[in-house]
Parts: sequence; structure tokens; C-alpha cells
Amino acid sequence: MLAEKTKFTLEDVEEQFIQELPERETLLVTVIITDVLNHLSIDVDVKNNNVAVQVCAVVDLINQEFGTTLSCTVRQ
Repeated sequence: MLAEKTKFTLEDVEEQFIQELPERETLLVTVIITDVLNHLSIDVDVKNNNVAVQVCAVVDLINQEFGTTLSCTVRQ
């Protein structure tokens, strides 16, 4: 059995919640790199989630190559 389609009325549309996003240039992502042994950390602000993921990938690569214990978290 197919569900019956109904049309949206102007009132239905006006009742919808619209959330405005900040301008793309102002959207910041913070990458936190922490040295677990020495309890040191650095915050790196980037404007793109893809860049944040790449920064954490480099941190993981450094851990593998040099045996360090750095951790990387992304916060928005």
C-alpha cells in the first residue's frame, strides 16, 4: 500500500525551523595535538574539516615512524 502524498501549505513551510550557518570563512576547526608523556599540547585552528583530518593523519604517521605518543583530536 502506498502512502498518500500531501502538499505542503505555506503555513507548513513557515513553521519549519531554519538554522543559519556562519560564513564559510568563519567556520573554524581546532585540532589539538597532545604529547601524552609530557602533558604538552598545541591547538591548531584550521578552516576546513578535510585539513583537520589530514593534520591528524600526519600525527599518526609521526607516531608510527618515530615511536612517539602524540594524540590528535578535532573539535569544532
